[in-house]
Amino acid sequence: SITQFEDLSNELIYEIFDYIDYCLIYEIFVNLNLRFHSLFYESNLPLKVNFPLTSKTIFQYRCKYIINSNIKRIISLNICKYFLEFFSINLFSSLKSLTVNQIQSDKISTLLSNLICLPNFSSLSIYSSNYFQDENSIYLSIFRLTKLKLCKLTFPSGGERVPLPIAIDSYHKLERLIINGHCRLEQLNSILSYLPLLQHLSCQYLYGTGRECKEIQIPKNLTSIHLTIYRVLFEEMKLFLSKISSRLKILRMKTFDNDDYFLAEQWEELIYYYYKDEYSYYLNFFSIVPYRYDEYILHEKFHENKSKLYKSNNINFARHLILEGCLKTNQYSIQFPRATKLTLKDNNIQKNLLFINDMKSIVPLLQITELSIKDNVLTINQFIEILCLFPNVQTLTLSNKIQLGSKRTNTRQLLSRNNRITHLIIDDDECQFVYIEFLIDLFPYVEYLEISLDENHLEEILRFLFLKLKYLFSLFLLNINYDTIEKIQTLIKNEKLITNYTIERIHGGLYLWW
Repeated sequence: SITQFEDLSNELIYEIFDYIDYCLIYEIFVNLNLRFHSLFYESNLPLKVNFPLTSKTIFQYRCKYIINSNIKRIISLNICKYFLEFFSINLFSSLKSLTVNQIQSDKISTLLSNLICLPNFSSLSIYSSNYFQDENSIYLSIFRLTKLKLCKLTFPSGGERVPLPIAIDSYHKLERLIINGHCRLEQLNSILSYLPLLQHLSCQYLYGTGRECKEIQIPKNLTSIHLTIYRVLFEEMKLFLSKISSRLKILRMKTFDNDDYFLAEQWEELIYYYYKDEYSYYLNFFSIVPYRYDEYILHEKFHENKSKLYKSNNINFARHLILEGCLKTNQYSIQFPRATKLTLKDNNIQKNLLFINDMKSIVPLLQITELSIKDNVLTINQFIEILCLFPNVQTLTLSNKIQLGSKRTNTRQLLSRNNRITHLIIDDDECQFVYIEFLIDLFPYVEYLEISLDENHLEEILRFLFLKLKYLFSLFLLNINYDTIEKIQTLIKNEKLITNYTIERIHGGLYLWW
């Protein structure tokens, strides 16, 4: 006999639902029948909710019917900044984990103060849309979250980097700290003084100070350190590392243009002098092959010595691969099995006709969800040929010229119907109407569009975008002045192009969400 989905027990259905986006399964199943309706409204099981930005109508519907009715059950939230306009985070009394995307730095302190009252809150990830304007205040607010075990901060560079006062007798329980933003070594040292129980530290943009830190306090429980360093003298880093406990098991560093870090004698001396008892243990592995980098550039002038290294170690775990220059990719044995993001830059594809086909040898094409094409002059057929190789791309960034003029082909029609591109970023000074028309015809399912417009045809282009793109709900117009913003608002109001919209100025541009 055939077992149908509805024949499964409630317990098994809940188990399956736990692996699927909750908002989607709610909308699919809640009105299917009385049984599924009760599964959603009579359950007390904890929920993990991913709440991405959607059209404003859908967003408000989900807030009203999904979040409101489950606010006490939710233990994990992944949200955008607009969610916080509908709910105060302190209402989620069972919340343990929170990820906030694209929040403005001046809103972070309010968010952190509302988290203090949550009794089980232990994991926080913040992705800020601008640099931390009052950085020390943010760090001190984080240190007041006494149950916090994991903290990940991602923010653009900018602002002052003034160290916190060194903490005395701090008892914060944070175990994992990830800083994906500009941080100076003396500033990192002061932050660590507040975190005596820290076990894992990652800092992706660590800069030197050029002067000696007077007081260095490294948590004694640190077992793992990952650093990407810029302009940090080896002597500075040596002093910092010399204070680390012998419990350290993993030290991973990435550096640029500083050969001092590649002198094995210095490392041997450092390890032998400061970790004498563990000397043999610490020299078990040393490599300059970037096998763990999140991002890797494979360029035209690929060094012969590196190529030899890859013959015995031909797997690279980078998730973002950049192919730069006129590469003959079939000559390399290296492969990138985990890559999900690919950048093609200045590849001179018109003269290197085998480049497109040769990419298959080093990167799994079906796995790529983000594709960026930069500084390439392409014919329409070449452009379409590239896109057809990556059927699962959802985000496409274009910073190149496409030679328009060829006739519409069957392949082009097929791509238009079948592609999955929902995020389109056009990095061009001023896009002409004919170019926009071509791209929109090719990508009809775009939901988010980032673009710089030809202001001489601004109204014509905006009418076209609002009327042609039926799925569009988020538009970011780059390099827009205040006078132009008023023109846009007047046009939208007079012609009723969109309703119920949010408008704000961000980074010198205009952002619309509806």
